[in-house]
Amino acid sequence: MRHGNRGTDHHRVPEAETYAHLAGASFVLAAVLAIFACSGTLGAEFRWIAPLAAAALNVLLVAVAAQLAAEPQSPPPAAPTGPTDWNLLRASWWRAAPDFARAALRTVRWWPWCVLIGATFSLLLCAATWFVFGQRPLAWSPSAHGAVVLACAAALVLAFVTLVAERLFAARANANHADAVLAGALRVVLVTALVGAACAALYAWASVDARWLAWAAALLPAAIACEYAVRAALTWFMPPSASATPVQVVDSTIAHWLMRPPASPAELGASLRRRYGIDLRQSWVLYSTVRMLPAVCVALVTVAWLLSGVTILQPDQRAVYERFGAPVAVWQPGLHAGLPWPFGQAQVLDNGAVRQIVVSSGADAMDDGGDGSAAAPPIDADARTPEQLDRLWDVVHPWETTQVIAGGNSQQQNFEIVSADVRLDYRVGASDADARASLYRAADVPAVVRAVANREVVRYLASHTLDALIEARQTVIAERLRRAVQQQLDTLGSGIEVVAVVIESVHPPAGVSAAWHDVQAAQIRAAASVAQSRALAAGLMGQAQEQAQTGIAAASAAAAETLATARAQQTTFAADIAAGQAGGRAFAFEYYLHNLQKGLQNANLTVIDDRLVTGNRATIDLRSYNAGDAAGAKRLY
Repeated sequence: MRHGNRGTDHHRVPEAETYAHLAGASFVLAAVLAIFACSGTLGAEFRWIAPLAAAALNVLLVAVAAQLAAEPQSPPPAAPTGPTDWNLLRASWWRAAPDFARAALRTVRWWPWCVLIGATFSLLLCAATWFVFGQRPLAWSPSAHGAVVLACAAALVLAFVTLVAERLFAARANANHADAVLAGALRVVLVTALVGAACAALYAWASVDARWLAWAAALLPAAIACEYAVRAALTWFMPPSASATPVQVVDSTIAHWLMRPPASPAELGASLRRRYGIDLRQSWVLYSTVRMLPAVCVALVTVAWLLSGVTILQPDQRAVYERFGAPVAVWQPGLHAGLPWPFGQAQVLDNGAVRQIVVSSGADAMDDGGDGSAAAPPIDADARTPEQLDRLWDVVHPWETTQVIAGGNSQQQNFEIVSADVRLDYRVGASDADARASLYRAADVPAVVRAVANREVVRYLASHTLDALIEARQTVIAERLRRAVQQQLDTLGSGIEVVAVVIESVHPPAGVSAAWHDVQAAQIRAAASVAQSRALAAGLMGQAQEQAQTGIAAASAAAAETLATARAQQTTFAADIAAGQAGGRAFAFEYYLHNLQKGLQNANLTVIDDRLVTGNRATIDLRSYNAGDAAGAKRLY
């Protein structure tokens, strides 16, 4: 008996060395690929390296498990026997301590922990395909093209070597279960390497980023790693005597599916009888189910086909019912029954739902990455308004259309650029004719409405200058656009009703908004300066006119007064001449005395005449003196 065990042990030694070499090669391959994947030197075109490293790590776990199973099992160390004297035990404890330590370590089940850690690293490498390489850009340089070509060649070489190893272990799969498990793990590496080579070839020679192919390749090693983790976790809930062997922990069912086709019902029944003692051939429930299954399937298919003629329309829906391809009625919301498909079919339409599209040159580009009819991303009611929804002129908005229009200078030919954010709300008409027209006259209603609206917006913008567009009221522009778009849609017979046109903003391009503001401010300042100068000129003109009118009036009054005085003097002189002719010398003497009295009326006079007192003749002084005279009384000399 011992001799037979020795022969088996000697037979297992070469297998253990083979598994050890395979484990070392898998470790080196997984480490190198993981380092390349985690470093930031590779672009997104090398994302297939991460799942290849994960597949190599799975092979490492299987190879280590096969090596552990192939190594000869040494019996557990026996408990030390001998004298139990304290002095002897104290003197020999250092000899017995290693045996006790090894025995304690063997009682701990380390293999499930190793499998769990390895499966975790494999999952992280697969996740790097999405999260790490998804953040890296593609490199289109000639050096990157050469690196991708070399990587494609290396992947093909690795696939060939893996194929040789897989065929070697698959040939021994019937004799050794560990070889079958290794063959399945190697086939996963083979598939992943071929997919990586395909990704590199598509990028190198067709300039195609086959990210979807790399993501699909990452799913296979990720699923196997998850299975390893589940198997390792289940071993903790099993008693030590019934624990699975190292190979059974990494015996992947998914990898077995790659080795051979799924088992037939007979093989499944035989497996159940062998493992659990369940014989499905003696189950009358299963026999009855199998016998009634065809009739039940036919009945279910028939009922499902008949139910295809039943249509339930929501309150916001209506449908055009087609019988043998011809529209016969328009169904309103509710439950309706018709002929089953394909004899009868209901084409569902909106029932009064208002939809909004963005009328801009970038709407078609937005359709490539999402719904072009969505005017804005949904946000919470109490959330902060996104920056792309503000109306600042110096910010580029994603839904604006830019149009080159004629300039406002009539002296020379020039052009201006205007940016406009226009939204259009539309709905299918309420009548049945509009419902049919929207269904059969337009294959894509949003595209038709957007094309017509975009054309009318461009036509309106091209027929006005930038200043006229900015100064005009947006409601006036919106109403004119609504009428123009509705007229075009009615001409096409589309059955679409334009509810409203919303002008969010009309402004110069964001890059020149500051300059446009400066020009407008300069024009405003110039207009204000001109108005101020005109006001000053008007004030000075009015003041000058007032002064001129005052001077003219004063001169006219002085001239009239002078003329009246001259006329009065002329009249007086003529009267004096007539009186002088009539009175003779007496009038002349009287005139002389009158004028002398008038001239000396306000003068202080002193008469010196020696003849007045000669002979003491009485003389009466008839001169009058004012009260302001210095003497205050008449004097006689």
